[in-house]
Formats: sequence, structure tokens, C-alpha cells
Amino acid sequence: MFKIKIIFQMSLLVCLLVCSSSVMAARFDIAVGGESEIIFKSKAPLEKFDGKTKKLSGFFEADLSNLVGPVTLEVEIDLASFDTGKKKRNKHMRENHLETEKFPSSWFRAGSIKSSSKPSLVTGESVSIVLSGELDLHGVRKAHEVTLKLTRTDDGAVTIEGEFQVKLSDHDIKRPKFLVMKLADEQLVLVNLLARQGS
Repeated sequence: MFKIKIIFQMSLLVCLLVCSSSVMAARFDIAVGGESEIIFKSKAPLEKFDGKTKKLSGFFEADLSNLVGPVTLEVEIDLASFDTGKKKRNKHMRENHLETEKFPSSWFRAGSIKSSSKPSLVTGESVSIVLSGELDLHGVRKAHEVTLKLTRTDDGAVTIEGEFQVKLSDHDIKRPKFLVMKLADEQLVLVNLLARQGS
């Protein structure tokens, strides 16, 4: 009887811990329709340009009062929607480098916080976090870490901002060539997301 009681108490404790953590975790859906944007910056000695898209989706899920536990960030991007400001360059990029008919989207998924500048995120303040995750681009998945700044706005939303480098060679992407000069292998990616809490 004593042994059964201990097992019951332990099961109850585990259940309470799981339930409490699931209650504390909040889901924030990434706002679409112009409120979120991904930008990449390309450069070569004689050529520089940006590519931008607002066609993305995803969500952020975490316990904002305890930024040391598990976290989920998922962002998926429609690669064919990137606009570099020139139709011919867009076509060249989609057909010859990103190969968007074969690889229409790219995604980043993170499942843990490696470090955080503060233990929690409160309204009106910001916190810097390092996420460990995986980037899928051009059909190649690579482990990737990103540093992001989270800010809790007065209306309860969370802005997610950051930048990181992506090597084209890591994802088997041929480096675009313009004006006889190849672009750099490393591309700078800028992240500007707005996430609102789901109902």
C-alpha cells in the first residue's frame, strides 16, 4: 500500500509540473500582411542589392516569465516572393540559384534557448536570446544559431528582431554572378517579425 501511495504521489507531481508548464507557455502567431518582413543583403565589389519578402508564416511559443526552458520558433518563407527591385534579377535568382520550382520554401525551426540576457520578458522591455535550431534552405538542412531581440509591446505582442549570416555554399546554392563579379558567399539575413498572442 505504501509503495502504491508513493507511485501515485510521484505521478501526480509529474502531472502538475507538465500541466503548469503548458499553462505558462504562450503561443504568438507571426503577423502577416505587411507587419513582418525578411530581408537578405547581397554584395560584391561592383554589385549590391537587397531582397525582401513579407510572404511568410509561423509562430513563437515560450514561457515569457521563464526564458530558460523550452521554446518553439517556426518561420517559413515563400522564396519565390523575394523581390530585389529588378524583374530580370528576380527571375535569374529564382530559376538559376534558389530554384524555387524545386524548393519553393525555406524554414527555420528552433527548439531551445541557449542563453538569455534576462530571465523573463515583461511589457515595455527587451531581452536578447540565442536560439539553437535548424535552417532548411535549397533542400539542405543545417544546424544554426541565431541571436534575436524580443520586445514585449504595450498591447501584448512580441517583436522579434535579429540578423545572421548564411553561407550559400552550405546549402549548395550557386553564387549569383553579375557584372562579371560573383556575389559574396555569405549573405546577411535580417529578421523583423511581429507576433501576436493567439486566442
